[in-house]
Amino acid sequence: MDLVRSLGADEVMDYKTPEGASLQSPSGKKYDGVVHCTVGVSWSTFRPLLSSRGRVIDLTPNLSAILASGLHKVTFAKKRVVPLFLRLNKADLEFLVGLLEEGKAEDGDRLEVPAERGKQSKAWQASIDGHPTGKIVVEMEG
Repeated sequence: MDLVRSLGADEVMDYKTPEGASLQSPSGKKYDGVVHCTVGVSWSTFRPLLSSRGRVIDLTPNLSAILASGLHKVTFAKKRVVPLFLRLNKADLEFLVGLLEEGKAEDGDRLEVPAERGKQSKAWQASIDGHPTGKIVVEMEG
């Protein structure tokens, strides 16, 4: 959450808290843009929080969000979902690694789990609980 705030978000909602689960704006204002970065919550859940021409940028789009986006385009909907797709190439990844090595970027919240017998369940449980994909590191010995 601190990372999102550091990127300039006006408000951040944690869906695991009662306030965030209710998906109510803490300030009561309507948003021009919402960055949707979790699974299991439909983009339309955010519709009441949007300003008249608001957008939901979906970082984890499913088929429903993709179809809704197409429908919004052909019907000229004012409130829209925008699925985000990225295609990284070698140069992009090298640039990102460079930023990390120079300390200009952080890899955020990550969970490191030793590869000891019985410890993998911690990694599995974190994944089930919605820990960000790609940030669970199982340290292998050898």
